[in-house]
Amino acid sequence: MDHYLTEHFTKEEMQCHCGCGKCDMNLDFMDKLETLRVMYGQPIIISSGYRCPVHNNKISGTGLDGPHTTGKAVDVKVYGTDVYNLIKFALHYGFTGIGIMQKGRWQDRFIHLDMLEQAPSGPRPWIWSY
Repeated sequence: MDHYLTEHFTKEEMQCHCGCGKCDMNLDFMDKLETLRVMYGQPIIISSGYRCPVHNNKISGTGLDGPHTTGKAVDVKVYGTDVYNLIKFALHYGFTGIGIMQKGRWQDRFIHLDMLEQAPSGPRPWIWSY
């Protein structure tokens, strides 16, 4: 179980996509994400977990210190009625940032979940759309 951060989430799926191999996920966040996964009752597919500051700056408008650089944020591939259920559980378990991208091809749809106390982009709790 060395490559698992929790029962359902691996280091590989949470590490930065730039190739640096960093996976500085916050353990409290991962515990909450695992609880969310168990209560949701089905797989949670991560499209983006930890991002090193350089990679985050390249792909996100949040720059060098966006939510993903804290290890307290993930993007989850999900669409349709599953979005409603996942958000319902995320709110119940105290996720403080929820970004919703549900337009375009279903393969590109996702929701962002984070657990920041405050963020440069706005106060918490906060829900937004892309």
